[in-house]
Amino acid sequence: MLRPVSVFFVALIALPMQATGRTVWYEIDTDASQIAFVAQSRVTKAHGLFRKWSFKGKISGNFHVVGDLAIDCNSIDSDNERRDNHLKGGDFFDCAAFPQHTFRVKTVKPDNANLQKAARFTLEGDLTIRNKSKAIDFTLLREGNEQRTTLTGSTFINREDFGITYNSALNPIEKNIRIDIRLVLIRRTRG
Repeated sequence: MLRPVSVFFVALIALPMQATGRTVWYEIDTDASQIAFVAQSRVTKAHGLFRKWSFKGKISGNFHVVGDLAIDCNSIDSDNERRDNHLKGGDFFDCAAFPQHTFRVKTVKPDNANLQKAARFTLEGDLTIRNKSKAIDFTLLREGNEQRTTLTGSTFINREDFGITYNSALNPIEKNIRIDIRLVLIRRTRG
């Protein structure tokens, strides 16, 4: 089921289309999209994702992009209930005290002035986890066509920057955690 979400950085693909008198925008297909993470420890790589998130944003005609991605902390899923409960607790995300993580989009920069030819976009913003914010950026690769576009990218964050300092003497966890995003965008028009 496609759940509509006003999209921040995808209108960059649609901007040239507005000159035709039609309003063009993209919605995120949240069922096909994903926000995931990978944490490496001495023994294993823990893969996980957040099952619930939403986006609210605005895109002006002059390509000014602003928006917030809200991630439900309690929707964490690493396919291991015991680990998920530990991640939700005070040693890691402390979901009871901080039920939501946010990513505030600041800018989106295409690799080509002609947006139709842009293959990469740099997404910059502020990530807030446990009430601590840090500027991060993603390089997103674009695939697909005008009707359905997929943007994928990764970045690394230092978990200690967000107050997540727990570690195990038996199985130490790396400080740098990889964040992966895949956004599937569906073109919509009106007019």
